[in-house]
Amino acid sequence: MNRTPIRRPLRPLPCAFYLTAICAPGLALASNAHVENGSELTPLTQAREEQTTTPHAPAAPNSALASRTVDLPSTTVSDTSISGYMTPTSTNTTRTDTPLKEYPASIQVVPNELLKDRGVTRIDQVAETVSGVHAEANYGGNGATFFNIRGFSESNGLRDGFRNYGYYAFRDVQNIDQVEIFKGPAGALYGGIGAIGGYLNTVSKRPEWNDFGEVSGTVGSHDLARSTLDVNRVLNEDLSVRLNASAEHDSTFRDDTRDHSWSFAPAITWDNHEGTSLTLLSDYNHLNRDGFDFGVPAVANYRELSKTRYYGLSRRAYAGIDGDYGKNDTLSETLLFEHSLSDNWKLRLAGQYAYARQRSTQSFPNSTATVGNLLDYSVYSDADESSRQFGTRAELAGEVFTGDIKHQLLIGTDYSVQKISSAGSQISTMTLDLSNPDYLSGLTPAGSLDGHESQGKDYGAYVQDLIELTPTIKLQAALRADRFVNRAKESGGDSAQGQQSTLSPRLGIVWQATDSTSYFADWSLSYSPNVGHSGSNVTYEAEVAEQFEVGLKHELIKDRLDANLAVFSLDRNHILTTDPDDPLLQVLTGKQRSQGVELDITGNITPQWKTTASYTYTVAKVRSDSNYPTGDVLSNAPRHSASLWTAYQLKSVEGLQIGGGVYYEGSREATLPNTFKLSSYVRTDAMASYKVGAWTTQMNVFNVFDRRYYTGGTAATFDYTLMPSPPRTIQLSETYRF
Repeated sequence: MNRTPIRRPLRPLPCAFYLTAICAPGLALASNAHVENGSELTPLTQAREEQTTTPHAPAAPNSALASRTVDLPSTTVSDTSISGYMTPTSTNTTRTDTPLKEYPASIQVVPNELLKDRGVTRIDQVAETVSGVHAEANYGGNGATFFNIRGFSESNGLRDGFRNYGYYAFRDVQNIDQVEIFKGPAGALYGGIGAIGGYLNTVSKRPEWNDFGEVSGTVGSHDLARSTLDVNRVLNEDLSVRLNASAEHDSTFRDDTRDHSWSFAPAITWDNHEGTSLTLLSDYNHLNRDGFDFGVPAVANYRELSKTRYYGLSRRAYAGIDGDYGKNDTLSETLLFEHSLSDNWKLRLAGQYAYARQRSTQSFPNSTATVGNLLDYSVYSDADESSRQFGTRAELAGEVFTGDIKHQLLIGTDYSVQKISSAGSQISTMTLDLSNPDYLSGLTPAGSLDGHESQGKDYGAYVQDLIELTPTIKLQAALRADRFVNRAKESGGDSAQGQQSTLSPRLGIVWQATDSTSYFADWSLSYSPNVGHSGSNVTYEAEVAEQFEVGLKHELIKDRLDANLAVFSLDRNHILTTDPDDPLLQVLTGKQRSQGVELDITGNITPQWKTTASYTYTVAKVRSDSNYPTGDVLSNAPRHSASLWTAYQLKSVEGLQIGGGVYYEGSREATLPNTFKLSSYVRTDAMASYKVGAWTTQMNVFNVFDRRYYTGGTAATFDYTLMPSPPRTIQLSETYRF
């Protein structure tokens, strides 16, 4: 393995190329589409896949300008193009460079290579290989972020370490570099970001220090046509830019529904290679869909209902009345600054603004109680909902010694504000015959829903210390102070205000028993502000979460294959849930507990054989509540679940890779209170790719054996609906890498 600095002449692309690259995907939807990976592995592209950077040496005066070359980082060039699924750190989530095996928490990283091999095109697919994480039905098919983590439904995630409010924020997966999942509450670090079961952090692609590009097109079942672009250019020795873009059309397998979307994500980095850098990440996404698809009603005989029928106000139901629809626009701007104060200390400043808007007409059942085959629905016409978020933080990260004891310190302060609003809508009612799609009951006006706004602010300060007590024992102590300020507005005026101050501690310990094995334990107490709409002019106290966790991290094959085993107990109090009398409103309810065991194995078995496997055992129940029976199991939280994905590059046929995955999810409660269960299922996926020079052809088959299953959850669909699984689906992609 040779370590050599790479120099490459700077070849800016002509402006016409950028215009063509940006516009072509949208103009050629019918014939273009998406896959990932591919190009002949030149030393430079191989370095891009396998590089490990070292600090830049200052360039000789005027040398770059004179020769039009750029000094790039020292790069490790290996003798094989095989990389893997193992990622040793999670710097975007932990905000430290501490290796995961030395960090006292369960953190899993899904690298971009795994997302590409699996043919991921939707956000609900990104964490299927991770233990304890299950996608939930989203908000009417809007592609937003809803996951069940360690038994709890979560509508808040992270984007580049800042809050990503799930209800309205559609983001295409094209601009995701990797996914980092912090399991359990982490209020000591993130404070008021509303997640109890865990944090799913999608990390944006950022400019790199070598030139590359990738254009990809995908066609598939249900009229899928998708195209993507990823281009990186080094403009000079200090400046690099990157552009990701996508466009997609999909008729879906559901009747009367179609999706059209596009995304555009430019990024620019300035780095003087002497410890100071500035990065701007921009992200624009649009989704337009016919229908606002909640799936099928969550009734006991759900399996007897049509998987493809649209249960809602369809376009052709009533003459002169438009059907359900949804339009989502999401934009975000993220600014990241880092400056080395010394060899041991860094200053980091960051800020993010995000805006998401959803305009829609949507219909969903008023309850899950049918009269014969009839079920009443409410239609909310021309709803206009939005969320605005702004966050900023300043951090110092570095090392100090007290005697012979080393301290890795993280000291910071942050501020965030979130506004959630609705302009109101007109309400009508109708009745559907669940077995007869031609039945028409009439559309009856039923008043209006007033506009409202909820606002939450969080002022926070925190400190985290990873203390090296001995060469094999590390203690982590963290404490965060928050001041939450909540405000509710009705009809343009303040209707209620509330404030609360909290302290969120965290303690953890890691014992490195051998070079390959470490044991960890941690305890944390977190507060998460409840920002919602009660309809009764009140604000809410924060949710409270307390977790105990112990675990084992073991290197099964040195530098190639890792295992992570964790046992946890997580309590949740002051829970904001859907009002059982009105699914558009919310109430504060009781106590819940989730306990379980999680196992993840990730990496390479051999240089050509990549794999990731997981198993989860979870028991999540209601401990006390005014609305739900004590002892009821939380919905969409299976007791047993497991996954296995593997891919193998054949030596006998150069460029050929084959792979597949098996996903098991046990039976789980469909609703809370418990009324019936969703059946267990096993789904099988398969893939094959073939690379010749700069071209890669890849085929992914999802749900190979056409299994029928359903997804529920409380984060977005109020336990009133279930989303049926897509049938067997095929994607064929062609990628050109340059």
